[in-house]
Amino acid sequence: MGKRTITVLLTALFTLAVFANGKPDSGSGTPKFITVGTGATGGAFYPIGVAVASVITNNLDIDATAQVTGGALENIELVQNKTIDLGITMGNSAQEAYEKNGYTNINALFGGLSKGFFQIVVMNDSPIKTMRDLIGRKVCMGPAGNGAISVAETIWGAYGFSITDVKATYLSYDDGIRQLTDGNCDAVVVQAAIPSAAIQELAASSKAYRLIPVDENVAKTLSDKYQYFGYGKLPKAIYQNNPSDTMTMYIINMMIVRADLPEDTVYNITKSLFENIETIKASHKAASGITLKDAARTSVPLHPGAQKYFNEVKVK
Repeated sequence: MGKRTITVLLTALFTLAVFANGKPDSGSGTPKFITVGTGATGGAFYPIGVAVASVITNNLDIDATAQVTGGALENIELVQNKTIDLGITMGNSAQEAYEKNGYTNINALFGGLSKGFFQIVVMNDSPIKTMRDLIGRKVCMGPAGNGAISVAETIWGAYGFSITDVKATYLSYDDGIRQLTDGNCDAVVVQAAIPSAAIQELAASSKAYRLIPVDENVAKTLSDKYQYFGYGKLPKAIYQNNPSDTMTMYIINMMIVRADLPEDTVYNITKSLFENIETIKASHKAASGITLKDAARTSVPLHPGAQKYFNEVKVK
């Protein structure tokens, strides 16, 4: 056997291996492998994403895997550049990426997945009582690039100030809470499903704390303007030793999908997820409120495959 023949055979074998183990091009029909972007293992996105991958694997001829990621913002990047196929993100971040940044390879699979609540924690003896009291203060914003930053910018903008008006630091929520209790920062911003594990840890300690409310008129104005926002009172019972109910806002999270995936593939994924929605809802308390009624309300266009399913079940 000549060198040229061996080279051709090796090239053919390598090509077959790539297609056997890697993702097919979007134009090659139904993919055999799907990756679902989640978040950190300690958050709500991870178990929800694991449940989504499990439903897909168990009901379709697709091997789906949940991947740990940096969360909402990173999932947008990963879907856009085709590193993952599905991802959990926040409605506001998806809309900004699609409309302002030209991320046209992100479509919605479904909305109303879960709620991420905007929570600002201070120590009980802090002089900070209102949002504007944060101006000039050292505020822990969570890790760099996390979703709390964009939510804070929108809410604070309604009060006439921005993140540049506070002394922002970027740490994990856990580290931020430690900085707060040690007196090294004045407030911590947390954007998370409730109850937040970081705030729970503080609540279980002997240190007195409280949450800063969003004024109801501001919350209503923003909720009317942006369909991905909602608002309501956070019951004090959510956290141990919490002194009062707190008016706040939440972002409606959603599942996004690569726009270039085949319509029939996305239709089948959407159908299988909603026919097995109790599995998704049972994966984490944050996902327990998923309904068909809210599923088609998204901040970016639905994928044609998802739209086809929602049309079939008469959801608008």
